[in-house]
Amino acid sequence: MIKVAALAFASGMLLFAGPVSSADGEAIFKACQSCHTVSPSDPPKFGPPLSGVVGRPCGSVQGYAYSDGYKAACEKSAITWTEEEIHAYLDNPTKYLKSKGGGRSKMSFMLKGEAERNAVIEYLHKL
Repeated sequence: MIKVAALAFASGMLLFAGPVSSADGEAIFKACQSCHTVSPSDPPKFGPPLSGVVGRPCGSVQGYAYSDGYKAACEKSAITWTEEEIHAYLDNPTKYLKSKGGGRSKMSFMLKGEAERNAVIEYLHKL
């Protein structure tokens, strides 16, 4: 838990250090790697692997145990992870899932800055 808090603090320092460019996406994403892997061959951590997430149907990673709230949103709204959907999710995962007919997410991390979300989404395209 201390490691996650330290990563969140460190990422917060990065996020508010100044203007963000798309090249910063990989650096910002390092905070995400405490819970997510980037290789499709890696086993899931606390969150599902994010390689290929852009364009992927919600809840489709085989072998990953999604939260009930996440699964409900996926089933009710047939979400495909487009840039727009990822952008809204990263702003507030639980609020997003509830707006899609689901409930609480396992993901408590929020990426509040629009520029940071855009940079991370651009990085996700490369995975």
